[in-house]
Amino acid sequence: MIGKYMKPEWLSLSFALCLGAGIFLADRWTLSFTYWCLLLCLAVGLTLFAARRRTVFLLVFSLGLLFFSLGAWRLQSVADSYQALPHQAAGAKLVLEGVLKEKGSTYISEKGKVSRYVMAVKKYAYADDGEFQQGSGAAYVTLPEPQTLGTALRVGGDSRPLTYYQNDGMYDAMHRDREKNIWLRLFADERKQAETLAPPGRWQSFLQSLREGLTGRYEAVLGPSYAPVLASLLFGGHYDELPPGLLEAFSATGLIHILSVSGSHVALLLAVIQILGQACRLRPWGLFILSAAFLLLYGALSDFSSPVVRASLMGAVSALSLSAKRDYLAGHALALAIVGMLLVSPYLFFDLSFRLSCAASAGIILFQKPVSRIFSFLPSFLRDCLTVCVAAQLLVVPLLFRAFFSFPVYSLLANVLVAPMLDLVMVLGLGASVLSLFWGIGADAVLWLVKPLLALALRGNTFIAALPGSRFWASAPSLLTCFGWYLFVAFVFCRSWRRYLCLPLAGCCLAAFLLRPLGPEVLIFDAGRDQVTAMIFADKSADIWYNKTKFSNPDQAAVVVTPALRANGVTRLRHCRVDGDGAEHTLALLQRDFEILSDPGKGDVPFRAFAAVPPVFPDGPLCLEFRSLAGWNGRDFPKEALATVVYGRRRGDEALSEWCETADFFGVRAFSPARDGQIRLSRKREGWQVSSFVEENA
Repeated sequence: MIGKYMKPEWLSLSFALCLGAGIFLADRWTLSFTYWCLLLCLAVGLTLFAARRRTVFLLVFSLGLLFFSLGAWRLQSVADSYQALPHQAAGAKLVLEGVLKEKGSTYISEKGKVSRYVMAVKKYAYADDGEFQQGSGAAYVTLPEPQTLGTALRVGGDSRPLTYYQNDGMYDAMHRDREKNIWLRLFADERKQAETLAPPGRWQSFLQSLREGLTGRYEAVLGPSYAPVLASLLFGGHYDELPPGLLEAFSATGLIHILSVSGSHVALLLAVIQILGQACRLRPWGLFILSAAFLLLYGALSDFSSPVVRASLMGAVSALSLSAKRDYLAGHALALAIVGMLLVSPYLFFDLSFRLSCAASAGIILFQKPVSRIFSFLPSFLRDCLTVCVAAQLLVVPLLFRAFFSFPVYSLLANVLVAPMLDLVMVLGLGASVLSLFWGIGADAVLWLVKPLLALALRGNTFIAALPGSRFWASAPSLLTCFGWYLFVAFVFCRSWRRYLCLPLAGCCLAAFLLRPLGPEVLIFDAGRDQVTAMIFADKSADIWYNKTKFSNPDQAAVVVTPALRANGVTRLRHCRVDGDGAEHTLALLQRDFEILSDPGKGDVPFRAFAAVPPVFPDGPLCLEFRSLAGWNGRDFPKEALATVVYGRRRGDEALSEWCETADFFGVRAFSPARDGQIRLSRKREGWQVSSFVEENA
């Protein structure tokens, strides 16, 4: 009976989605581990009862509840383990012992070239007593270059707790760090060199030498310009070595996913292995063993990123089905891969690449056939390209808008003209990489074929990205809007469910209309030591007052302010005032990202901003921003204010604490970007309201 309403792959993917929903809600709700255990036991009991009664709909419901409670239980157990890490040590001078696992960003400091590494912490000690304690988790460690991954080090320096900017449009660094179990930042003491305790192991040394050998071969044939591009296409990473503007061009054409290892890479690798294996006349099971071995090696070279693990699991199932001559159900394999990965690492659910990869794969599995019927009038080659592209985008669109606030207008054109050429480049590149293990001259010959094809693909992609209107910009959609989009997709492609979806779809549309912003609003950003306020008007233009400090990141405007404005749909600035140290550079960054009209907008907003506390406060229910508490006498206070916004340090700021205590005494809400994140003054149907990022995401 279930099959009448839902296909088997829909059902299995729905259970995987229930697992993800449990993880999401457990992260939002502050419930103890015991409650989730009780819910899990209840779901198990209900499932056993439904199985005995053989009630199909009750069994499906109980299984959905089982996967939901399992996801919540697993997330809470991992969260409790993360909280048990020694966070209290952050802020002291520490000595860490551990192994370098991953290399992050590289930059030039006053003392030379340094990089941020992820170190698996084995032991730690306070520098003043030197008594080591057993450690766990991982830490960001800033070290001078060069360093070798896999090396065991002892390094000392100043530690800092992890802090995150709390604004719209920011990358979800908090869940990324929790997924990697990172709990500390440490800046190595420049006066003391890190002590090497042990060299990398044999496996790490083999992978390192293999990576260096492959990149060296690419550079010898392709040159320093194209070699990093091929390495990024095949194995991901190398982004800081890519030519200027390349990432922006790939993002504008919607092909940015090609530079991140995903299922298409694994499929191409399996195709290469199948061709080589059949040429060597390998038997089916021997071909499966060879495929599994290369999948393992490829995953290791790609640092076992989440899309690689998911695609490798699906590829292994596919290779096994070919060897065993059994039907391969991609939907079940994808659901199994998702469930397995989320149970091992539940915080992976919040990883953008994981969600994009899973959504695109699910879209192709579920909608490729119905979309293909829509394009049945086209030639087969063009129909297949468009079908895969459209089907992959159906479930990805809300994720793209929430992450990048834009949609690539010429994505179909790029997927038809450029993507097949890049696929050919990847096939030849993977073939050359495999050949390099056995026949270096043959690998070089293949790479010489790659060079003109790669140059042509990059130039074609750059041309498409430069076309007018290559991006459709929009604000980040709300969770309600995203849910409405998925209901609409289900309404279009699931005929048997349409009568059940009409009411929820209409409700989502009505709620999204009623909850839309009304008129202008004010945003005060959490920009670290910088101070930034924006007034956003109804036409999505904005006025900005930016106070730049010399102690913050010179590119803070591009890192924090631009994403926050993009997330709120801002495409142009009417007026931009930048004060302080480095004002010219900050203004240049904003001019690069936005059109500046030099024509201040007008909006009737109950908001006033002051550089310092004035001797006389304005009357009326206003939201007042004070960028400095210097000169405040500790007694006078704006008692009639709607709310106040003051700046201060994240902890230990006595003036900020005294101001907040005074505000509580008079019943006036006091906000601080360092504590509450982004502050928003907006007009609702019931009047003007002030809210913070912490409140909106609670």
